[in-house]
Amino acid sequence: MLKILLVEDSQADTDLILRALRELPGRFEHARVASESGLRNALVEYDPDLILSDFSMPGFSGQEALKISLALAPDTPFLFVSGTIGEELAIDTLQSGAVDYVLKDNLRRLPGAIGRALDIAEARRDRERMEHALRASEERFRAIVESSNDWIWERDLDTRTTYSNGAVFSILGYTPEQILGRKALDLMLEEDREQALRRLPRLLEHGEPWQSWRLRWRHQNNGIRVLESTAAPVFDEQGTVTGYRGIDRDITDAIDQEAQIRHLARIHSVLGGLGNVVLHDRSRDGLLGKMCQVAVEKGGFSAACIYQSSADGHALGLTHSFGNPALIDFIARQAQVHDDVPTADAVRPALRALHERRKVIIRDYENDDGILAERRTRMANLGIRSQASLPIGSPPWGVMCLYAREFQAFDDEELELLQRLTDEIDHAVEFMANSERLEFLAFHNPVSGFLNRLAFLAKLEALMRTSSVCVAVVDITHFAAVNESRGRAFGDRLLQLTGRRLRELVDAETIVAHPEADSFALAYRTTGDTDAEANRLKALIRSFARQPFELDGSEIRIDLRGGLALAPEHGDVAEAVEQSAFAAMLEGARRGATVHVFNEELRGRAARRLDLENELKRAIKKFEFELYYQPKFEAATQRLAGAEALLRWQHPQRGPISPAEFIPILEESDLIIPVGRWVMREALRMALHWRDHYADLRIAVNVSSRELRHPRFIEQCTELLLDHTENQPLDIEVTESLLMDDIGQSMSVLQSVRELGCKIAIDDFGTGYSSLNYLARLPVDSIKIDQSFVALMTQSPETMGLVTNIINLAHSLSLQTVAEGVEEEEQMKLLRLLRCDHLQGYLLGRPMPADAFAQAFLTSAA
Repeated sequence: MLKILLVEDSQADTDLILRALRELPGRFEHARVASESGLRNALVEYDPDLILSDFSMPGFSGQEALKISLALAPDTPFLFVSGTIGEELAIDTLQSGAVDYVLKDNLRRLPGAIGRALDIAEARRDRERMEHALRASEERFRAIVESSNDWIWERDLDTRTTYSNGAVFSILGYTPEQILGRKALDLMLEEDREQALRRLPRLLEHGEPWQSWRLRWRHQNNGIRVLESTAAPVFDEQGTVTGYRGIDRDITDAIDQEAQIRHLARIHSVLGGLGNVVLHDRSRDGLLGKMCQVAVEKGGFSAACIYQSSADGHALGLTHSFGNPALIDFIARQAQVHDDVPTADAVRPALRALHERRKVIIRDYENDDGILAERRTRMANLGIRSQASLPIGSPPWGVMCLYAREFQAFDDEELELLQRLTDEIDHAVEFMANSERLEFLAFHNPVSGFLNRLAFLAKLEALMRTSSVCVAVVDITHFAAVNESRGRAFGDRLLQLTGRRLRELVDAETIVAHPEADSFALAYRTTGDTDAEANRLKALIRSFARQPFELDGSEIRIDLRGGLALAPEHGDVAEAVEQSAFAAMLEGARRGATVHVFNEELRGRAARRLDLENELKRAIKKFEFELYYQPKFEAATQRLAGAEALLRWQHPQRGPISPAEFIPILEESDLIIPVGRWVMREALRMALHWRDHYADLRIAVNVSSRELRHPRFIEQCTELLLDHTENQPLDIEVTESLLMDDIGQSMSVLQSVRELGCKIAIDDFGTGYSSLNYLARLPVDSIKIDQSFVALMTQSPETMGLVTNIINLAHSLSLQTVAEGVEEEEQMKLLRLLRCDHLQGYLLGRPMPADAFAQAFLTSAA
């Protein structure tokens, strides 16, 4: 609503004016004052949109009202409405600030005059707003330009600078005042100036802009800066180019970083090449020679050499080299250097690296006073400016020397990578030295050196194919008490002596094994006479006990007890016969017998096992199974990496059944086929469901021997997984022993599954007897270190060494490692130090139902 202030002393005139105002197009309200004080108050409190004032009033003139209004409300239109104003005086009031005047005898003009006055006031306000916005925009632009880290400039056609922001000082060392009027061409390097002189005329001729034009400029301190320029032409009113306006960004550091990244990428390439060398060359000499070659070909070094220390550690001999032939010849002629040579430190940085056990870097051969002048000159002639000498091993057994053509070629980040390279070389050499030991441990018990359980079962299976076999399992009575009272080391030596005596007491064809703890197993051909075999075992035990052992200066007598089983009577596969013999031994111990033979009573227990198998068939029909999920974490970050799906059975009467009780029955029968299919379907369903919360989550399922060998396994996997091959969330775990049963078929089947997008893991690694040669060829992505090794690694140096070798082996084959059964903080710390990739165990998370798993591990991740 329009607010009108009337400055009028006459009520009659006020009524006339209000009658005329009714012709206004919109609604209005009014207030009237007749004095100076009233006007001043109304201008503040009433805040009118328009002022209509009489010219002549007693004691208060219209001119005074105009002055007050202009002072207190300069933007409010002021009109005179009067009957006593002449033309000359009216013009004077308009010049003083009134918008218009209307005579009281012609009030018909008043609505139109008010409309024009309001339009003029609005136009004035619009103009003021635009001017204010323009000033603010100019101030913002000026602030942006002046605060920019990039050089913003304007130049004329002669490349003279006509404007420059302050960034030029931080970029080129000149103040804006120093740069104004100077030709840009005069500040460029000569080669780039020539380039600009060729290109600028073409750009000016067509009025073309340029983008990302890189030019080198000379800093005021004579340094070189690389600027990336983008500019557009400036035109006059006739469309003629008068100059250019642009922005230059200093990319010197970025270019240096790009070069550094390229150099570091070459070093990473050398590190990657080490893995291939380890994979394809199994000899120490081959490894060291190939690494010199890789350093030159992939790392871009002029030459690489490896020196190895003499037996007394006082001399270095050049054993491997690759690169610049003239440089290699010069190095070879000075290869033998002893520490008793007075100038040895000057002549041989490599010897210093060996003795001081640290990197020795020559950053500039031409200006290093620590190097003999003759050697500096020769290296300069050979094009070598810098050298790094890196000790290998702790303590060092050798030194790797890298020679570069560049001045100061080795910065801290690169040296850190190169130190990692020498560490990896040391690990690879150590791994090769221990590879035979690793092979032995894969087949044998680490305490006694006799065959371990899986190796024993393999040999037993082969023997059972050709004849009837007797299997005897014996253990040491009261061994736990001996171990506890005399210590573990004493117990281990006692086990070694026990194995040796058993070996001496049987013939050469008898298989002797140490499958676990204090139990030993024997397997040999038999005629099938149970009584004869029982008597034979009793005689063996008596012979064993006749002589005491001498250990730690004292005599110790031990007794054995045993159990017997015959094949095929007591089992048609090796594991079943071994379990029967073990069950017989346990039953004999319970009864106090020296020897016990597997019998019908024990077979009855097997019958109960058959009952459990029938209940499993019913469980399959009634869907009594459930999947639990145990998390796996990245060792370095403890970030969730995946989960393993584990089968659980909720019996309707007996409650939860231990997986150790029912899973072997499933795996030894065809029941594992439908159950395994269900496990894969259910795990895939949950993995896809959880993808919304955790996109990278992968679920692993265990696949048994029967499943993998099933003729439709690949077909069924294809039906299940084909729609998800691009982002497959399902992984497969197979045991080491399963793979080696039929290596050819295993490789074929796993390759097919892998092509469907699954990742493959070898489960229980270290408990089997896989060949290292085969392992390198298997289509697998990771190996899972068996929990039995994890449990013992903090107690047994042998086991710690085995775990270390397994991890190093995996990494040399570009495989990931997963440690199972992590239950203690110390185990986790050690595994991290050994660079194990992933951890799984009760310490980090127990197996749990899907809902509980999602609540515990996926809710926070989301």
